[in-house]
Amino acid sequence: MAACTARNAAARLSRLVAVAVVVGECAAVVLLALGPGGAPGFVLTLLLLAAFTTGIVPTLRSGTKASCACFGASTAPIGRRHVVRNTVLLALAAALAGTPAPTQPAGVLIAAFGALVGALLVIFTDELGTLFDDGAPRTSGRVRGSAP
Repeated sequence: MAACTARNAAARLSRLVAVAVVVGECAAVVLLALGPGGAPGFVLTLLLLAAFTTGIVPTLRSGTKASCACFGASTAPIGRRHVVRNTVLLALAAALAGTPAPTQPAGVLIAAFGALVGALLVIFTDELGTLFDDGAPRTSGRVRGSAP
């Protein structure tokens, strides 16, 4: 009976966190689009990325095999590239937090195009990573069987 109650509590907590993440991400988009310079949106983005990265690092350290549901239906396992991606995004969000938004039409168009290209690169991080992954197990510095 206690195990059933614990599973129900974990399931409820999981749903609550999932809803909070979706609401937070939607709020960040709206704040980035509406705010002058997007500072509140960048702050919320920083908080979300910090929370995601804080969850990924212990999972990697524990050796748990978990898939990343990043950007929807990705089944790629969580790896170091997710930490690197989030760290780069954290740095970008921190750098852009105080930057005024462009007001001239050409500036808006250039910023929108740059944002689109950047977003596509981030969204397809897992797929791009597999292009460079030959599937061979990695060693720690030396090729196995080679002399020191």
